[in-house]
Amino acid sequence: MIPFFGPVSDPTSLLKSLLASSGDCIKILDLDGNLVFMTEGGMRIMEVTDFGAIKGCPWPDFWHDQGNIDAKAAVAAARDGGAGHFQGYATTMAGTPKWWDVHVTPIIGPDGMPEKLLSVSRDVTASHRADLALKSSEARLTAALKAADTGTWDFDPQSGVLKWDDRCYQLFGLTPGKPISYDVFLAGLHPDDRAMADAACRGAMQPDGAQAYDIEFRTVGLEDGAERWCSAKGKCEFENGIAVRFIGTIRDISKLKRAEAQQQMLTRELEHRMKNTMAMVGAIANQTFRSASTKDEARDIFGARLQALNQAHDILTRSSWTSASMPAVIDGALAPYRSGEGRIRVSGPEIELTAKQALSLALAIHELATNATKYGALSVPGGTLSIDWDCVGSDAGQFLQFEWREAGGPPVLPPTKRGFGSRLIEGTLASDFGRSVKIEFLPDGLVCGFKTRLSDLAAVPPREH
Repeated sequence: MIPFFGPVSDPTSLLKSLLASSGDCIKILDLDGNLVFMTEGGMRIMEVTDFGAIKGCPWPDFWHDQGNIDAKAAVAAARDGGAGHFQGYATTMAGTPKWWDVHVTPIIGPDGMPEKLLSVSRDVTASHRADLALKSSEARLTAALKAADTGTWDFDPQSGVLKWDDRCYQLFGLTPGKPISYDVFLAGLHPDDRAMADAACRGAMQPDGAQAYDIEFRTVGLEDGAERWCSAKGKCEFENGIAVRFIGTIRDISKLKRAEAQQQMLTRELEHRMKNTMAMVGAIANQTFRSASTKDEARDIFGARLQALNQAHDILTRSSWTSASMPAVIDGALAPYRSGEGRIRVSGPEIELTAKQALSLALAIHELATNATKYGALSVPGGTLSIDWDCVGSDAGQFLQFEWREAGGPPVLPPTKRGFGSRLIEGTLASDFGRSVKIEFLPDGLVCGFKTRLSDLAAVPPREH
């Protein structure tokens, strides 16, 4: 073997050169921790211009805060024959702030006992700053993931070790900290999604596969049994064609899926309701233009009927077509006929109607009010109109009872033939409120009423006790 160094004629000179070129601050302390010696390289690193000015000073006093406590502990450990190690903050003699990695060990004397202490300090300011930056970045990432309600997972395909954060545990309905594995992951998936998710994961971990995955699946809580929709994104890392790490994120998209399902249901429901509305408009148009004596009359009647439907549509739109308030529907249909003289009285509890019931009632009220304006109670100054409804009970169950009653108008004579208005009133109301609809042409005024089960309405009002 050829030695790296040749013969050394002056070992002391060589040692001095090595210590001077060292990037560490090397010092000798007495057993009390006072400075005895510092290498030339150490003085350069610590920016010491006159070692004599600090010689004999307590070395731990050069450290700040926790560093001072750690330095004293390291001195005590080395004095007892052990070794001390810590990282701390201290400024150079020129005031430059630095972080140091420090080792303190005993120098053993002839008697086998520590006679001096060796302190070696290495400048780790750059790596400390990098660590701080990394921790700050990790903290920001953690905060962002938490704000986004997103979990993270990390899988080692070679060892089979799977790591979840707390959010992942929550999405699989499992207590954080419990043992997990790839099989546990599969067990927590909905049976209908398990094969798809497994294939996606395994494909991402193949070097000739996707090497990443972006899928949606349902989990079924391993402990709580709750079903959740999740979106997972991941990427696999490879070394020499071997999958070594598969990491990714997962978030709860249950609200989004429910919203999508609700939107699809509403779209289908809207299509259904539009078809019903168009069929109703077609029937109104067909009967109006068939029975009207002139085109102008037909246009006016048809326009008024469409306006009544439009008013009901506006009310339903405000509730996303789920239901409509019966008082709001009636007031909306009567709005064009109110003169401000108090001739129309409306009384009844708050009741929610289905969308179809709201349209039928609005159209029927419009036809009744139009007839009352032309021929009935509202056609003369003294006529009045009252609309009353209430919830009544009997052995047969709970019912909604409705009545339209006119008074003070011209004498009423039963019609010789039933017009479209009467057929529309009876037909639309009977279709949506039951077959009890009845129109009576009494001498004192027209009366229209019906009775329907409360259970057939959109919402049953609370009963008073």
